Amino acid sequence: MIRLTYCDDSMLQRRAIDEWLKIYSAKKGVTIEGVPFSTGTDLISAVENGATFDIYILDIIMPDLKGNEVAMKIREYTKEGKIIFLSSTSAFDSQDNIDYVGYLIKPISADQLYDMLDKAIAQLG
Repeated sequence: MIRLTYCDDSMLQRRAIDEWLKIYSAKKGVTIEGVPFSTGTDLISAVENGATFDIYILDIIMPDLKGNEVAMKIREYTKEGKIIFLSSTSAFDSQDNIDYVGYLIKPISADQLYDMLDKAIAQLG
């Protein structure tokens, strides 16, 4: 089983990812437990309290913490887990030296997400 979290302040984006994960799981024959968060603060709180994930999908532009800030906080607790960033802007630059699988520009398609998941899962080993 793959534990995956997705953090995005857009309810529509979270719903889309949830549906796409179900389809991806069925197509690939892999079990994915998807855990949504609407704020970076909530995700960090979960990680601080022991939650671990194999894959983190993080929106860059959120009202509380930016996705790269969330990623840096996650890395303070664990070096495990692959990170995928989402954003509505192409101006993202990982100046924070965060190791990540890839970056998708919104609006994303299911196929784009599936390709990125394939890449992240392959890196899990």
